[in-house]
Amino acid sequence: MPETTAGTPENRRLRLRTARFSLGSAVTLCLLKFAVGIVSGSLGVLASALDNVADIFMSAVNLLSIRKAMDPADESHPYGHGKVETLATLFQGAVIALTGAGVVWEAVRRLREGIAPEGIGLDVGILVMIFSVVASWFISARIRKGGETAGSSALAADALHFRTDVYSGSGILFSLVLYRVTGWKWLDPGVALAVGVYIFAAAVPLLKGAVEDLMDHQLPAETVARVTAIIEAHRPMVVDWHDLRTRRSGSEKQVDFHVVVCRDHSLEEAHRVADHLEMEIREMLGNAHVVTHIDPCEIECPDPHECARVKGMIAGLHSPEKDGKEVAAGAKGAEPGI
Repeated sequence: MPETTAGTPENRRLRLRTARFSLGSAVTLCLLKFAVGIVSGSLGVLASALDNVADIFMSAVNLLSIRKAMDPADESHPYGHGKVETLATLFQGAVIALTGAGVVWEAVRRLREGIAPEGIGLDVGILVMIFSVVASWFISARIRKGGETAGSSALAADALHFRTDVYSGSGILFSLVLYRVTGWKWLDPGVALAVGVYIFAAAVPLLKGAVEDLMDHQLPAETVARVTAIIEAHRPMVVDWHDLRTRRSGSEKQVDFHVVVCRDHSLEEAHRVADHLEMEIREMLGNAHVVTHIDPCEIECPDPHECARVKGMIAGLHSPEKDGKEVAAGAKGAEPGI
């Protein structure tokens, strides 16, 4: 079975490297904010440092989940451990949603009580927030790129968490600067309220996607359409197909379906068609586990010459088990429309 790009050792190293980078970045930002907060006496900066403590916890959970998801299948988990990564995504989404709700709650309280930042903590807070926003933007961009390359939902959630830090930090920075100029006490909690609502809203699709993966929701419609297009491209070698099922387990996509082949084909010929189908679908999806079940055609062949032609096409397919390398386009090049 050829190894897909997303299942290679380099891909696994990328996922672990990105997760370690996320954890290291969270620790660095937290230590910096604590140091500045203690020296300046700024409660706002200390509160931001405490938020980074949550980042450290989430990044650590993320790293551990990615490591566990890479464990191979065993007797107790024949489908592997990919759902561990989905659970980590669900956990991160819940934390992000609770963070947004907490910001909204605190903003409403400050609006009622007229609380506003003041003193030296205001100036120090502005400087620290500038650095925090810029650093979080670069961290989020790198994690997002690694997550997209590796197809990791946990890294995508981690990138979203750092990206919400960018938006929330930008809002806080804007309100601090504007308050420094105008003195309007409602600015800081007002902007925080808007940021909190945004953070909560950003967590909703993340939670929805994680729950759908846990419930074995099918892959996106456009992905399923690409799979069916590959199957259809193998006609007339494939007489028909049915019972197509798709789902996601962590970063791995899983596909299974039945293919109907002519009853006069040998087992080797039918197996060769199934192998070629699985190879092309894996190649298209990336990190995927594809299984086919072969069914014999129930009708009598109406044209022996057509059957002989199809057998010749099947013989032209290279078996990945035989040559140990990627299969050529086979059916696509053998006949127009195949």
